[in-house]
Amino acid sequence: MQGKNVLYYGDNLEVLRLHVKDESVDLIYLDPPFKSDQNYNVLFAERNGTRSPAQIKAFKDTWTWDLEAAEAFEEVVERGGKVSEAMQGFRKLLGNSDMLAYISMMAPRLIELQRILKRTGSIYLHCDPTASAYLRLLMDAVFGPKNFRNEIVWCYSSMQTAKKTWAKKHDTLLYFSKSDHRIFNVQDVLEPYPDDYAARFKHRDEKGKYIIRAKGGPFAVGQGRLKPEDEAKYPQWTYRQYMKKGSLPKDWWVIQMLNANSPERLGYPTQKPEALLERIIKASSNEGDLVLDPFCGCGTTIAVAQRLNRRWIGIDAAQPAITLSISRFERTFGEIITRQYDVVGELDSISGNTMQPAEVNPTRLQKAAKSSYSLTVNRAARIERGQ
Repeated sequence: MQGKNVLYYGDNLEVLRLHVKDESVDLIYLDPPFKSDQNYNVLFAERNGTRSPAQIKAFKDTWTWDLEAAEAFEEVVERGGKVSEAMQGFRKLLGNSDMLAYISMMAPRLIELQRILKRTGSIYLHCDPTASAYLRLLMDAVFGPKNFRNEIVWCYSSMQTAKKTWAKKHDTLLYFSKSDHRIFNVQDVLEPYPDDYAARFKHRDEKGKYIIRAKGGPFAVGQGRLKPEDEAKYPQWTYRQYMKKGSLPKDWWVIQMLNANSPERLGYPTQKPEALLERIIKASSNEGDLVLDPFCGCGTTIAVAQRLNRRWIGIDAAQPAITLSISRFERTFGEIITRQYDVVGELDSISGNTMQPAEVNPTRLQKAAKSSYSLTVNRAARIERGQ
């Protein structure tokens, strides 16, 4: 890999505007808070028991229409164009609501993500039904409806039950590209054939497993699973169909959520399985490409990018997320990994830092937050875009 990877501690909108060049990123995955009214800031407390405003803002999965939301809305509207028109339409539909506050937070970030994405790049936005309809329309305005590629359904089992409606068992990923010239490595994400299908290919030669099929003559066209003696007797009316590496990928993925006993599990409240990110990164980027996650959480995207020999940028506004990502990288790749990336932002050292894990899976979070090594962080000044 060329170039150094970067983990930013701070507001992703500011980081994107100041530190990431136009059309420099090959693949973006973002898993923003879902606007599902869950309050994740209760997971982390200061040593004295209080909660800092930064952590509350970072983990609170809800937004209220207030002065800050109104200012964000007006900033986008004043820029004009399709996004402005979409935002004005949302206001007519939603009024000055909490949902409009959420959309007003997402809009300027999606605009910046569109700016930094290469012409051959793709973006996957992970969401749930709470706001997915609005986010789809917003992404249409930002990226253009013609650049919508798929609505991917991630199916999973969970303990959630419901007696008065259908139990929630899926998330949605909105997949857009910058243009028609996007990267898509279909051979890297072929899916295994069902056992009964693979069992049909009983013959093998130097090219691989095959079945004998008919192309006319005494046989019905396409008739399959002929015998070798049929091939020998009628070579002009038969051919070999070889089994490919796998079947073409579909837009619904069955990947299980991380359970409490999963080796991957770190205790982070919205952690996603590595298998989910591996499929996205393999399909929509090549080795050496730059992958960016503006809500990187405990570092799943950037850890998978590292393992798959991609360059990466991770951004998060929560100190526990940055702390956990750093610890995860050292445990996964060894101490030498610290030479391959920089941490930019004002962050206390991990050794004796003020953050203490609490309430959910405290054992693993405590191990991450109280690692024996300490972190020396660049207290980087703002740099001009493009440096």
